[in-house]
Amino acid sequence: MIERVLLNLDVGLSGAILRVALGAALVFALHPLVPGVGLAASAVSLAVMLFGLKAFAAVARKVLPATPAVRARWEWRRNLARNYDSYQWRKLVWLGVGILAAAGASRQQGAWEISLGTACILSGAIAEVAWRRKGLTTVPPGGG
Repeated sequence: MIERVLLNLDVGLSGAILRVALGAALVFALHPLVPGVGLAASAVSLAVMLFGLKAFAAVARKVLPATPAVRARWEWRRNLARNYDSYQWRKLVWLGVGILAAAGASRQQGAWEISLGTACILSGAIAEVAWRRKGLTTVPPGGG
């Protein structure tokens, strides 16, 4: 059970839900923390959040008790990310959805949410097309 959670937390529906929640959290966190935030500062905040996620994942990989099969799959995905930019960039679609959803729900919305959310969705969609053209998968050949 734990192995399945560790393998699927970052992909598929659970990965999309996680990213939508992170995109929304960015909006809801920035409003009270940085009143009147603009597009440049929100884009920097998004970049900082994404870097923080990478750092968190690196630490989690070190401390979580994962089986060799799980570790092999994580290594496979990290290699995909190193070799194919579209692997990571396509995740922006869901962050953008979260940003736009939170913008719609927020009473303090500004133009930055629309701009940043739209930019995330468009760049993520372009990356998704590039990814699909490569015909790659997040599962290594042989499923291991």
